[in-house]
Amino acid sequence: MLSRTAQYALRAMTYLARQPAERRVGVREIARRTGVPAQYLARILRDAVRAKLLESARGVGGGFCLARPAKRIRLREVLAPFDDVVARCACPFGQASCGDGDACGIHPHWKPVKRAYLRMLERTTLAEVAVIGLPERCLVVGR
Repeated sequence: MLSRTAQYALRAMTYLARQPAERRVGVREIARRTGVPAQYLARILRDAVRAKLLESARGVGGGFCLARPAKRIRLREVLAPFDDVVARCACPFGQASCGDGDACGIHPHWKPVKRAYLRMLERTTLAEVAVIGLPERCLVVGR
């Protein structure tokens, strides 16, 4: 349900959420630990800085860290700069107007799934995802 860019952003942000708050992490380390190509990751991290999710510093001791505690960052915030999660939850048949009054054949089944998914993104914090015990292998595709 997520674009590759959003998946990569979620992996990187989860990795950063697992680091001590004062530790700044470089692109190469994040790329190596998450399996995200470094050049692609650099763009994602820049966008996350612009979205005020991350802070960055250059030079010795530089790198990236969360802009605020992971318990105050919702998954929807993490994904929003990289993916339109609402659009991805649109009518599976591609109908422009699909609602209770003008429903497609699957609407009664899709509506509660969509609602639950969006609610989960709004209620779940990055801290919860990082602490759940997500194995390191889940951060890297193909492991």
